[in-house]
Amino acid sequence: MKRANQISMPAKFSELPKSYAALCSILMPRVIHDEIEMENITEIIDLMAGHKFTKDQIDYLDTLAALAADYEDQHVAVLPALKPHKFLAAHLENIGMSVSKWGELIGIDRSTASRLIRGERSLNANHIRNTAKALRIAPELLI
Repeated sequence: MKRANQISMPAKFSELPKSYAALCSILMPRVIHDEIEMENITEIIDLMAGHKFTKDQIDYLDTLAALAADYEDQHVAVLPALKPHKFLAAHLENIGMSVSKWGELIGIDRSTASRLIRGERSLNANHIRNTAKALRIAPELLI
C-alpha cells in the first residue's frame, strides 16, 4: 500500500532511466526530512544495487547514498558495540544459522564453536577471517 509522499517506482532496474535528469523525475535528490523520504531513497538504492551503471546513474546513486548517510548520522541512534561473541551469536540467530553449522563453515568442531559463541574462548585471527568470508560480514565486527 502506498502511503502519502511515497513515490511510484519502476519494478526492475532495467526500467530505470539512464540519465540524471530522468532519474530526478522519479525522485529529486534533496535533504531527507522524515522516514518516508528515507524509505523512498532506500527503495531506489536497493533497486540499483549490484547493477552496471551509466555515469549519470553512478552520480545519482552516489548522491542518494550521501543523503541517506547524512540522515542516518543525524537521526539513527547508534547501538552500543557488542562483544564479538555476542554480535556473532545475534547474527547467527538473525540469519537462522545454528552454531554447529557456523562451526562447520569455518572448519571447527561443535564444542569449540559453542565455547566461542558463549565467550569462553576468544575468536582468533583464523576464526575471524573465515567467519567474515563465510558470512560476508566485516571482520571488524568480530574484533
